Amino acid sequence: MSDAVRQADRPEADRPSIARAADRPLDPRRRRRILEAGMGLFSGLPYAAVHMDAVAAEAGVAKPTLYRYFPTKEALFIAGLAWTLAELRDAIGAIRAVDAPARLRAAVGLVLERVSALSPALTAIEGSGAEFGERSRRVLREGFDGLRGALADLLRAGVDAGELHVPDIDLAVLMILGGIRMAVHGTGRRPPASAAVTDFFLNGLGARPAPRTGAKR
Repeated sequence: MSDAVRQADRPEADRPSIARAADRPLDPRRRRRILEAGMGLFSGLPYAAVHMDAVAAEAGVAKPTLYRYFPTKEALFIAGLAWTLAELRDAIGAIRAVDAPARLRAAVGLVLERVSALSPALTAIEGSGAEFGERSRRVLREGFDGLRGALADLLRAGVDAGELHVPDIDLAVLMILGGIRMAVHGTGRRPPASAAVTDFFLNGLGARPAPRTGAKR
């Protein structure tokens, strides 16, 4: 009898541990820990400098376990990008500042900080091949769709409270997110401070009234 037949005839408990591991369902808490570790490294290091060994060590898992969840570094980054944008959407919805302008400042700060940190990795993966570039762009589009909804809810609440004047909420959201993407991705410039971005949208392009001159009559 061959070794393959003997192994097939073994009860489940006697099969090699690696086969049993492959049969077990993936643990969502472990997956989250891996994503947190990976995106922390992608946010702080050049994309090429992030290795799966370091991700496994940071997440506290064995390397074979890491590969069960994410077979390649590209797969890890793309899944992490989707997870990051979903977390960011939820974080915007959870902002509890005192008024709508303060909530908008906090939201713009969150988006600018997290997207800016991942911008070098996004640029690198888009240049790594057509397949991964297209997948990352699709995930980015879908993630920004979620951010649009969260920001629209924030602006709508501000309008209802009389704290903001926004004639077209959808257009305002597109301009905010589009401006952030242009500021941090592909311009080669240092991202602006979040306060400067928010002030631009809150104050608009209106000129301030010219100071009066001369004595009163």
